[in-house]
Amino acid sequence: MSAVVLAALGASAAQAAPTTTVPYIKVDQFGYLTGMNKVAIVVDPQVGYNAAEAFSPGVAANQYQVRRWADDVVVLSGTLLPWKAGATHAQSGDRGWHFDFSALTTAGAYYVYDTVNKVGSGRFEIGPNVYDAVLKQAMRTYYYQRLNTPKVLPYAEAKWTDTAAFEGLSQDRHATSRFAKGNAATVRDLSGGWMDAGDTNKYTTFAQSAVLQLLDAYRMNPRVFGDNFGIPESGNGVPDVLDEVKWELEFLKRMQNATGTGGLFLKVGVDGTARETTPLSADTSPRYYLPECTSSTLAGSAMFAAASVTYKGLASQAAYAADLLTRAEAAWVRAKATTFGFTTYQTQCDDLDIRAGDADVDAGGQLDSALLAAIALYEATGKAEYRTFVEANYTRGQPYRSSAWWWSPYSSTNQVALLRYAGLAGVSATVATDIRSKKSSQDITLSLDDFNAGTDLYRAHISDNEFNWGHNLIRANAASNNLDFVTVNLNTAKAAQYRNVAEQHLHWLHGANPLGLVMLSNMGAYGAESSINEIYHSWFSDGSVWDNARTSAKGPAPGYLVGGPNPNYSGSVAGISNQPRQKAYKDWNTSWPENSWEISEPAIYSQAAYVHLLARLMVPTTPDTVPPTAPGKLAVVSALGTSAVLKWNASTDNVGVTGYDLHRGTTLLAANLRGTTTTLTNLNCATLYALTLRARDAAGNASAASNTLTFTTAACPTANTLVYGDALGAGWSDWSWATVRDYANTTPVRIGARSLKAGYASWGGLSLRHATGIPVSATSTVRFWAYSPVTTPLQIYAQTSDDSTDVTPRFVTLPARVWTEVVVTRSQLGNPNLLKRLTIQLYSAAATTVYLDEIRITR
Repeated sequence: MSAVVLAALGASAAQAAPTTTVPYIKVDQFGYLTGMNKVAIVVDPQVGYNAAEAFSPGVAANQYQVRRWADDVVVLSGTLLPWKAGATHAQSGDRGWHFDFSALTTAGAYYVYDTVNKVGSGRFEIGPNVYDAVLKQAMRTYYYQRLNTPKVLPYAEAKWTDTAAFEGLSQDRHATSRFAKGNAATVRDLSGGWMDAGDTNKYTTFAQSAVLQLLDAYRMNPRVFGDNFGIPESGNGVPDVLDEVKWELEFLKRMQNATGTGGLFLKVGVDGTARETTPLSADTSPRYYLPECTSSTLAGSAMFAAASVTYKGLASQAAYAADLLTRAEAAWVRAKATTFGFTTYQTQCDDLDIRAGDADVDAGGQLDSALLAAIALYEATGKAEYRTFVEANYTRGQPYRSSAWWWSPYSSTNQVALLRYAGLAGVSATVATDIRSKKSSQDITLSLDDFNAGTDLYRAHISDNEFNWGHNLIRANAASNNLDFVTVNLNTAKAAQYRNVAEQHLHWLHGANPLGLVMLSNMGAYGAESSINEIYHSWFSDGSVWDNARTSAKGPAPGYLVGGPNPNYSGSVAGISNQPRQKAYKDWNTSWPENSWEISEPAIYSQAAYVHLLARLMVPTTPDTVPPTAPGKLAVVSALGTSAVLKWNASTDNVGVTGYDLHRGTTLLAANLRGTTTTLTNLNCATLYALTLRARDAAGNASAASNTLTFTTAACPTANTLVYGDALGAGWSDWSWATVRDYANTTPVRIGARSLKAGYASWGGLSLRHATGIPVSATSTVRFWAYSPVTTPLQIYAQTSDDSTDVTPRFVTLPARVWTEVVVTRSQLGNPNLLKRLTIQLYSAAATTVYLDEIRITR
């Protein structure tokens, strides 16, 4: 440990401020929240573009100080600790020392001073609000990314005003199909939304992680998102982050409306390579769209569903949330049909006639979107279909698909969704435990193991392979992955360490890196001594008045996160790819053949990852110890045999309620419920329940319990006719075709001792005939349990006579490797009055085996 001496403020003799600040003393250029660990990295370059430079710091006792900026008073002294006994850090090409001044918690402006060389760092702040302006500017980049709306005072700063872009007769409000350019019959209004990155195209699939991470950031720490970020919607009573997300959601709604099917269009943009026209309003290029694709439909369902849950938590947004949920379910139904029950995905929809990004998603990525959608839909509705889908498929999606034991920063949104799912009501205890146990073992993944081993001189370890195109997104996600342990209360004894790891990645992004660069554009007015000056962006392009923050008349707008160091850079500029990984960067924005976009281009998803991280770390210095008020009037709206709908009066809080926890005695039934209603599923028939509800805020304070609600679920429906139990029921005979049947199968079995094994050939049918026919009523259902090793499409239909052909099939898809209860109502079978034959047919040419159990007809 370094020897740290805290001087009484004002007690030490003032010394002259240094005439020189040096880039060798690295700090977070914005500063530190009061309770953060604070460590300056002092370096002597050895390899890379600055290898000829040298710095020999004062290493004797107490030769490093923290001084107050206003008057040079020394407030802390300490001793440098060498990193790895003076070794050179391969990723940065530097050797160095650490100066820990975490003991300083008094708010103020400071700098680090080397008493031997009489040089210092730049200014930084300590206090509870040091990142407020940074978060605001990072969020305001989304306003500048908006299309089809003017950027005007006072919402846009004077340097970045512009009239609305892409408003021409052949542009976004009148876009035509890429496959019928200019054809009036294909015109669609696809206005609004954010331009994706530096180019002006708009992508449904690429928006997914941006929308989800912004929503998650709000859900995890709503108190940092005010209604005062200076956008046109500021002051409307809705946090501006949700207003900004709504701008994108409105565009996505148009992408869904345009199809007429419930699916979503894939992409909107110009043909050929994206233009570099500045300002954006000067671009008169016609705009075209790519039609519906399974990938965009699934991404749309995921975004609409997650947003419906979030907006439902605001009373003023209840109707909006309900519309989003309707849209999410419509997209789900459409995707289920177009993917043939999530078995076949379209992966070649984007022919790159509209460049630059390829909006296609591979089959695995589309399954991930389906899982994201199903998790959010289950949270929103409690419907068994979505729970069944998740539990049948979660190990086939990310992060499990890559490795159950390495939950990487490439799948952060999936991880957050799975961890949230593990806390929902009705989830299989086995699945919830599996998810949480896999996460609990992730200290090996860019986390505590590397941090405690001191792997990185800059205290923010990222493996070599993660330095590539878009590195800063991966870094932000790696940091947030550490915070996930804290959010879901895993490995609680290490909570402070996980937070420390995440903080160090933030400091790296804020200038405590080998480049000494804040990885956000033009942040000099907000506390950065050295921030990004140029970004690859159509508006702020090379040679324009928006070219460079220091040398051009206007420079780029503040707050854009760039891609970051990329040793795999393939452009024509020398001296980048041969640098140590953390130095593989150039601050410039020139186009082909220099390809600066590989390094300096921003993107809405990178921006969201950064906002997500920053917001989660902005914990107030003064702890919030005030719990919410108790929820009122917990009541049951309806209670069936295995489900119930509950409602309650909202709690209030001095900061804000973030969710509700529902308990049965000491057992947690559901966590983090949103809004003031919920649907419980997977209950037991004819069972007495006594439930209480508690509200929670972002600080984890829990309210007192609500009133105790007691109710009894209804008795389960009586099965009047058993078609198959452990044997074929009385009066039933087998009229099947192209199917090998075994009525005495012993494994797997759902109920009793046996199940019916149906070995289906192509389009085979299990068809069972009753001697006299079974009368059915309006409330009748056909019910059975089914299990298949693979995802399997079935059609179920009833016949009123041996030879009737007027049938109404009910299509269902069995998820793989899980028993699924199939329930078909009389209306879904076409309202027959008599059931003479019941057929369960394979709806596929691919032969498979299905196990059936407890086939019943209820009345």
